[in-house]
Amino acid sequence: MADHEAMHEQLTEPRHGECNDPELSPEVRDALGTLREHSDNDDFRAVIADVLAGRCNLMDAARTAAFGDVVFASIAQEFNHLTGDDKQRLAAQAEPSEQEIGSCGTPCATCTRICSALRSEPS
Repeated sequence: MADHEAMHEQLTEPRHGECNDPELSPEVRDALGTLREHSDNDDFRAVIADVLAGRCNLMDAARTAAFGDVVFASIAQEFNHLTGDDKQRLAAQAEPSEQEIGSCGTPCATCTRICSALRSEPS
């Protein structure tokens, strides 16, 4: 059984609204489609097809070996070719700014919006 099939067994119901289940933007959908079209890895293509069809979310797909073998391996390869200065510059870009961190301490890009809901409640 491919690891993406095991992933489906763990997902008993959709987890809409959680931090790790954002709706895919058109740009992400296009990028995933391009990756799927150009990959010769059948397991990876099946995982991406599942994400695009809404049968699993991108965060769960990213945890599969098929995804890691295709995406993360190439990222690691590219990262290894960077200079020390380039690596430091990337690390600095990855740090959230003060405006991107909610009062709960979670970067807002991954937040469940609880902080904003709390801020909007009448005092």
